[in-house]
Amino acid sequence: MLQLESFIFNPFSEKTYVVYDGNTKDCVIIDPGCSTPGEENELFGFIDSHNLKPLMAINTHGHIDHIVGNAAVKKRYGIPVAAHPNVKADFLRSREQAAMFGMALGNGELPDRDLEDGEVIKVGESTLEVISTPGHAVGSISLYAEIEGWVFTGDALFCRSIGRTDFPGGSYEQLRTNIIERLFRLPDDTEVYPGHDQSTTIFDEKRYNMFL
Repeated sequence: MLQLESFIFNPFSEKTYVVYDGNTKDCVIIDPGCSTPGEENELFGFIDSHNLKPLMAINTHGHIDHIVGNAAVKKRYGIPVAAHPNVKADFLRSREQAAMFGMALGNGELPDRDLEDGEVIKVGESTLEVISTPGHAVGSISLYAEIEGWVFTGDALFCRSIGRTDFPGGSYEQLRTNIIERLFRLPDDTEVYPGHDQSTTIFDEKRYNMFL
């Protein structure tokens, strides 16, 4: 069974997740948003104190608050950054956004590894399944841990809300369709871990999310 630890980073209060197998110590870092040396130390301190072995960093999409820590984790652990192949335009755009908000983006490299819809990522004795959920951003993905009953939704689905669709490549209709047809087909008791704010469940969002 997987375990997780969450962190709130950068001026956008983005949530970074470390998902790890307590037996094998394998882990992945979902949306590394650490933007200062202090935030980097917080993330690295947890990983190192638990003797975890990072396999990769995974970006749910290419917006600046979710990728600003990519360079730091790559440098620290020598791991690849993985994302959907359609995120490249947002990665390039984030260089300008980083300068606007006074955040360092390293060299702003593009992802090292493409993740396709339906791909299964092995983390220790468990897996994360890639679910394509664009609408907030082009190339947005969610990550489903079936055994644990978790889904990491990035900025697609929030507690009683959904991601903004007024950014380049955004589409309310596309996002709504993907949430209903893809995420809402998961079991009702699936715990939803979004890219900002508190967790929720698929059941509660079906029942109470007024945006859907």
